[in-house]
Amino acid sequence: MNTHLRRSIALTAALTLGIGLAAIATQSASATVPDLGQHVAVPAYIPPSDTTSWSSLNSATSQLGFIVVNVSNGPGNAVDPAWKTVIDAAHAHGTKVLGYVDSGYFGASTPARSTVLGDTDSTSWTVQAQQDVNRWYSFYGSSIDGIFVDDGMNTCGPTAGSNTYADLYENLNDYIHGNHPGSLTVVNPGISVPQCYEDAADVIVTFEGDAATYLAPPTGIGPEAWQLNGDPNKFWNIIYNVTSANLTTVMNQSKTDNAGYVYATADTLPNPYDTAPTSTYWTNEQNASKGTSTTVPATPARPTADDVYSTGADFSWTSSSASNVVGYEVYQGSLHVASVGNFYPADTEWTPAGLTANTAYSYTIKARTRAGVLSAASTARAITTDVEWGNAASAPGTVTTSNLTANGVNLAWTASTVTNDPVAFYDVYENGTRILSLQPSVTSVHIGYLAPATAYSFYVVARVTSDTPSAHSTTASVTTPNPTPITGAAVTFNATTAHFEAQYNLTYNFQNVFIDTDESLSTGYQINGIGADYLIENGTLYHSTNELNAFDWTPVTLGSGPLTSSTGGLYKWDVPSSTFGSATALSVVFDGSGSSAEATLAPITVAKS
Repeated sequence: MNTHLRRSIALTAALTLGIGLAAIATQSASATVPDLGQHVAVPAYIPPSDTTSWSSLNSATSQLGFIVVNVSNGPGNAVDPAWKTVIDAAHAHGTKVLGYVDSGYFGASTPARSTVLGDTDSTSWTVQAQQDVNRWYSFYGSSIDGIFVDDGMNTCGPTAGSNTYADLYENLNDYIHGNHPGSLTVVNPGISVPQCYEDAADVIVTFEGDAATYLAPPTGIGPEAWQLNGDPNKFWNIIYNVTSANLTTVMNQSKTDNAGYVYATADTLPNPYDTAPTSTYWTNEQNASKGTSTTVPATPARPTADDVYSTGADFSWTSSSASNVVGYEVYQGSLHVASVGNFYPADTEWTPAGLTANTAYSYTIKARTRAGVLSAASTARAITTDVEWGNAASAPGTVTTSNLTANGVNLAWTASTVTNDPVAFYDVYENGTRILSLQPSVTSVHIGYLAPATAYSFYVVARVTSDTPSAHSTTASVTTPNPTPITGAAVTFNATTAHFEAQYNLTYNFQNVFIDTDESLSTGYQINGIGADYLIENGTLYHSTNELNAFDWTPVTLGSGPLTSSTGGLYKWDVPSSTFGSATALSVVFDGSGSSAEATLAPITVAKS
C-alpha cells in the first residue's frame, strides 16, 4: 500500500505556535491591482494513479513555476516506481519538482512533534531533515529540483530578541544549497512571518487557508510590511476552496499581497491537494498569474566581489532606481542559483553558501521587473575562492554507539581541538558517504533510516571555517537486528469499546489499522482480503468516503483518542463501538508504511461480545 493520508502542508501552524508579533499590513480591497508577473506553484499531493490531474499539470504553460511532491510524508524508504514516473515526467516538462521534508517545528511546538525514531529535540529533527533531503536526491536524482520544508515556525525564537528558530531553518537552507547548488528551497509557516525568516529559504509560504479567510482576513492574518515591500518571488500564497466565480478575485488579492507564487484550487478539506485544477479553471488560473508589461529593464552593472574566502564570497552591485525593478536573478555559470530583492537605494548584496575552496566560479545577474520581465545578463564576475588556509582541527574523539535498533543508532564523540580556525561543522559519514553536516555544538546524534540486518560503519570529521577537514575519528561498526516488523496484533470488540493493539518493531511514518465493519470486500478500501470501511492512521480515525476501493477518507471526530499509548512502539487504540453502527464483527488488518519497507498482516476477525 503506497497510498496514505498525507499531512496537509501546514494547516495549523499559526494555531500551534501563535501569531507573529510584527506588524500586519492591511490592503484596501479597492486598491489598483499591481501588474505583477507571478508563477503558479502546486502542492501536488496527488496519487500517481490520478492521470487526469497529472496530465493537467504536464500540459501547463511556463506559468507553472514548481510542484511539491510527497511520497510518504517525505521520500519514503526506497524509489517508488509510480512516483518516479510522474516526477520524471513533470521535470521533463520543464517544471521544477520539489521534495517534501517535514521539519516537525524542530520539536518546538506544543505538544512537541516526534521524529520517526521518537525524538523531539531540535538536533534530532535536523538530522532527520538532512537525511530526508539526501534521500530525495538519492532516490529521484536530477528530477528533484529543490526541497519544500514543511511545518515552519512563525516566531523568531523562544524569547524576545532570540533568532533560534529562524536560524534552524536558515542552517537547513544552507545545507540544501551547499550540497545541491541551484536547488530551490521553500519553507512553510503557512502564515506571515517576521523578517528574521528572510534567509530561511528562497520562498516562504505566507498564507495557507481557504478563500473566505484570504479575502477577509481576521486580525493578525495578512501580509507584513516587509512582505509588501520585498521581492515578490520570496512569497507563496496557497488558497483552497476557491470557486470559479471568485478565482479572479483571489488571484488579484494575491497580487495585491505581493505574492510572486500563488496556488488557487477548488478542492477542499480534509485534503485540498489531492487533485490538480483542470480545464478552463486551470487555464484561467495560469492566465491570471501573468503580468502585462513587456518593458525590458536596463542591464545591471557587473557585480563586485567585495570579499572572497574559502567557502563563499560577498557580492554586491548597484541597485536599480527604476520603480518597476523588484529583484535580480543570479547565475553561477549557466545555473540559476538565487533570486534577490532590489535593495535600492543601498547596493544589493548576496552571498552564496557552500562553495569549494580554491575553485573558479563565474557569476552574472539579470534585473527583473514586477511584471516578471528580465534584462540582459550583466558582465560576468569571475572569482577563485581562497585555499583551505586554516589549520586542521584534531580528529574528533572516539565515536561510541548506543541504543541500536533495527532502524537507528545513537552516535557520540568528543569535540575536536583547534588552533587558528574554529570548527564550522562536524560531518558524519555512514559507510564512507557523508550523510550529515552538523553545527559545532553538536557531539551526539540519533541516526535513523537504517535497514534491518545490515552492517554499518560510522566516523566523524571536523571541518573548520576555511573548509580544511580533520583526520576522521575512529570508526564505529554495528549490525542492525532483524525483528519481525509487527507482532502482538490483537483486537477486542464489545458493547462499549473496540480495542486494537500491535507492537511495531520498525520505524514507520504511518501505523495503520484497516477495519472492515460490514464483512464485504466490495465496499471500502480493499487490502489483504477485506474491504476497509474505517482506517486508523497514527492518532486519527477516518471513514471511507468512496465505496469503490478508492483510498479516499474523511476524519471522524471522537471525544478522545483513538490513540491511547505508543510507548516503546506498542500502539494501542480505543474506539467507541457505537462508531461502527450495527456491526456485529470486525475484520482488521494492521499495517506499517513510510520510512521502512511496508508490512501488512493477515486479517484478524473478531465477533462482538
